[in-house]
Amino acid sequence: MTVHFWLSTDAITITQESIGTMTDDQARLFLAELRWGSVDQQVCPECGAVDRHYHIRTRRQWRCKHCFHTFSVTSGTPFTDRKIGYRRLLLALFAFVINQKGLAALALRRMIGGQYRTSFTLLHKLREAIMLTTSQDQLGGVVEMDGGHFSGRKRKGRKKKGKPKKPQVPNKYAEHRSKAPQGAFPFHPNRRIIVALREISQETTGAINKYNGKPIGKGATRTVVAVCRSENNVDVEALIRKHVATPSTIRTDEMPSYGNVKFMGYIHQVVNHSIEFSSDEGYNENQAESFFSRMRRACIGIYHRITPKYMLDYATETAWREDVRRKDTRTQLAELFSRVGRAGLSKDWINYCRGNRRRIELLFQGNAGSVGGANPLPVGN
Repeated sequence: MTVHFWLSTDAITITQESIGTMTDDQARLFLAELRWGSVDQQVCPECGAVDRHYHIRTRRQWRCKHCFHTFSVTSGTPFTDRKIGYRRLLLALFAFVINQKGLAALALRRMIGGQYRTSFTLLHKLREAIMLTTSQDQLGGVVEMDGGHFSGRKRKGRKKKGKPKKPQVPNKYAEHRSKAPQGAFPFHPNRRIIVALREISQETTGAINKYNGKPIGKGATRTVVAVCRSENNVDVEALIRKHVATPSTIRTDEMPSYGNVKFMGYIHQVVNHSIEFSSDEGYNENQAESFFSRMRRACIGIYHRITPKYMLDYATETAWREDVRRKDTRTQLAELFSRVGRAGLSKDWINYCRGNRRRIELLFQGNAGSVGGANPLPVGN
């Protein structure tokens, strides 16, 4: 019997106890190894020179041997002007990594102390770094694609008024009115569609499915997300052209928005969710649905409310968690802090408490930038 990855001894390579025994200087050197891959060599953020630069121990910084620029392990990152120590920063990164469904700012504050806004902006800087540094390479092979409704749930009033109205169900779902179709959601100005595209790995875990005797695959390896106002054919086709290479196999549900996929140079495999979860040929969208499962658990159990303004940030965070789910803790930490090092200075979260706020809603954007030529629209929340 194959042991689950997180039950193996190889998965736990660093613990909270080991971080707690570090000094602040040891945590700084550990972060340097995560960012640059070595304690003995550093990369100057000013000129890009890779060398063993002059170490200024009293200032906990380095001085470049080539341009004489003085820098630290967080220089040129969203944490350039951080006020917390290195050990607290490392502990925050560790807490972000090990909480698989997300981490609330109030929970992080109980771990590292300080003010709530410190934890709030720190977490959003991590989400911004993930969003800005995701690979722009196109997906290929087998790609599962689906959309999910998020945010904008109407609250019930204090009293019921009259006879409750049944939701309007499209004609194609007329035979299955007991199910909740995608078109039956009531209108709300904050409701958005998160579209997920997931590249499926062709490798197997070595385990065998006890129901059908087939080997169990490793699932999805790369995830791209986008936020749209509706799951329409214009945005769907624009996302596919931008993020999926041809020829590839795309698996979707029976939504009419995907009707032209087979004419775009792709192999289109459809599963009709109004009557089945998996087709007779074995087509399904289990990996796309698993992303939405984790995203909904984050919304319901961790964050409780995600507005459209920052929905893309939370969606890319969940996509990153899905992509690194089979890596050990230290590798996840290295992956996260490497992205922080490549993200550059934060645009939305430096001086956030002094009025620097994102003024627009990021719409029709995936991990690799804007899609379909649509412009971001202003929001009122």
